[in-house]
Amino acid sequence: MLWEPNEEDPQVGCAYFPADKTGRPWGTLCSYGMSLTPMALDEQAEDTDTKRAEIIVYVNEGETELDDIANWVRWAGAFPFLQEPQTFLGWGHTIHLHNVFEHSELTTLLTLSSIVTADNEPAFQLEGDDVGFIWLTFLTDAEYAFKKENGVNAILDLFGEHQHPVTLDRGRKSYV
Repeated sequence: MLWEPNEEDPQVGCAYFPADKTGRPWGTLCSYGMSLTPMALDEQAEDTDTKRAEIIVYVNEGETELDDIANWVRWAGAFPFLQEPQTFLGWGHTIHLHNVFEHSELTTLLTLSSIVTADNEPAFQLEGDDVGFIWLTFLTDAEYAFKKENGVNAILDLFGEHQHPVTLDRGRKSYV
């Protein structure tokens, strides 16, 4: 387990929805509990950022090792509330962690609006606030450095050039 919450930490879980339950060609992992606490948006928040959100990751239906991914979903869902002062996750944010998965070049969490159109609309409302999804995808060290130097739009261009998959590919090689 990557993060073991204590009683003071936000209680964020992760649910798995297989393809046959969603009608999509992939499975979906989604945090739950993150949206119960509003994030602390600041002046760097984009118009698309919402103070209440849940983390979403898409996985190939054949993916059998979901525990590590689910733990990253849970950890990312709690991340804004574990900071002092509290912060937020929004479009284009990165969290560099070094080793995300065993035998993988992926080292960094990148949060974006989902590339699945249906998941870009608010999922529901809580206390009058829209709750949206934040798509969690992953970068290599070289891509992280490229993003820091050139911005998130440059990473999105790379994703487009390389037909970045909707689903997580933990064995993906760097696009840079």
